[in-house]
Amino acid sequence: MKIAIFCSASNALDEEYYALAKNLAYELANRKHEVITGGANVGIMKVLSETARELGVRTIGIIPKVIFHKELADHKNDELIITDTLSERKNKIIASADAFIALPGGFGTLDELMEVIVYKQLAILDKPIVIFNFKGFYDNLIRQFDVFFKNNFAKRKYSKLFLITDNFSDAFAYIENYQKQKSIDFEWFKVDKNNF
Repeated sequence: MKIAIFCSASNALDEEYYALAKNLAYELANRKHEVITGGANVGIMKVLSETARELGVRTIGIIPKVIFHKELADHKNDELIITDTLSERKNKIIASADAFIALPGGFGTLDELMEVIVYKQLAILDKPIVIFNFKGFYDNLIRQFDVFFKNNFAKRKYSKLFLITDNFSDAFAYIENYQKQKSIDFEWFKVDKNNF
């Protein structure tokens, strides 16, 4: 399988986040998966890709021109795809991947994660999504999701669009045994509170 990893491109993180990337690379290698990243040679993304390649994992980087031209591309990727825009990059990642894992990251990671969740909500895609909640990194986001559910901005059943875990065994069990979900109904915008 090709697993897209949404993650940070920061070099200023605590060492534990780069160790997390290395551990994920070992999991990918042991399970014979390929990895797709945003194609940059910085941050968690760099450590993940470098470690994965050392372990024999095929790496695919998908990077937009605006970042490529800043000389931030990881040219050691087995395949490096350059897109015209950020939106095109996301679309390419979404189309190419069989599953998605969101590690800790910043605005870009959150943007990528929310896009695949919305695509799945609207039945544009049906692929496994994992929010890897390392040391409670995503606790506040999860609480915000609960605000959506409690106040009827989203149906509670949409919590099943993704898996939240801090355990790679659980994450890969979910991905590798994923069952296609029934298409989400498109009448959500017409229903009253009793149907939430």
